[in-house]
Amino acid sequence: MLSHARADEAAAEKPLPSLVEAALIMKEIVPEAPVYIRVFKEESELEVWKARPNGRYALVKTFPICNWGGTLGPKRTTGDLMSPEGFYGVTQDALKPDSKYHLAFNIGYPNALDRALGRTGGFIMVHGDCRSVGCFAMSDKYIEEIYAFVRDALSAGETHVPVHVFPFRMSAENMKRHTDNPARDTWKPLKEAYDDFTRTREPPKIGMCGKRYVVNSLTPVGNDPNAACPTLIGKRIAPLSPRSAKRLVKADPKLQANGPKLKSAEAGTGWNSVVSGTMFAWGSDPASAIPRSKPHQNSGDASLGAVQPILNR
Repeated sequence: MLSHARADEAAAEKPLPSLVEAALIMKEIVPEAPVYIRVFKEESELEVWKARPNGRYALVKTFPICNWGGTLGPKRTTGDLMSPEGFYGVTQDALKPDSKYHLAFNIGYPNALDRALGRTGGFIMVHGDCRSVGCFAMSDKYIEEIYAFVRDALSAGETHVPVHVFPFRMSAENMKRHTDNPARDTWKPLKEAYDDFTRTREPPKIGMCGKRYVVNSLTPVGNDPNAACPTLIGKRIAPLSPRSAKRLVKADPKLQANGPKLKSAEAGTGWNSVVSGTMFAWGSDPASAIPRSKPHQNSGDASLGAVQPILNR
């Protein structure tokens, strides 16, 4: 047990890989720059962005998500096996270096809007071990790197690392492809945030009122989902010029991590059906689906997500 604790401690303290640090230096991105994370369920990808000196963000690296829970659509209840969609974030106390799933951090589900809408569950993590019933599970190698990005940003003074979870990359083509999805009515603010970030390269500012999200509002909107919304809200963004946008895209480090993606959006439980599918959707490589030995138990760890109380872990 002691050796396991020391191994976890060492993993939580690992620096970013030298290749990543070199890419940041070459692109004039300081290591302590703020971080913004985007998660795309259908593509099983997690992006890490970092701020440039001018406040616009650069895509540093894209990681494969080994596994996530359920299918497309928001998480609604404890035990529905779904991974959430929406606007969340990581604070210093959400880091979990002693997770029994190698390393983890809590993304903050349910947020205030989730609670106002009656959504239940909790302990939704990004963690290692490639197993998930509601969390976003990475390989142990990649959670170490993602954890380091978040840890270093928080240590440098970023109080809240945004983690925005999308059903898919919300292009017009993908939206059309999912026209008949029963969760579509919940995607309007996610689409708005996705489009605004494409135009500005600045993480969207999210407010809540009228039991809904408000994205990049011109009129001040707080974070009380039960408050009435202003009559006029408007939008405050600073779009990049086409030339600046092309220059920034060209200058992005854009490192791509390779690894297994064991989950498809069609497999697993749907948001309107609790037990209609399988818990895991394994890849085509049989070797990748071999279950790992049972990890060290930590009674305080809720890394498996909202079904943790049901499983009595």
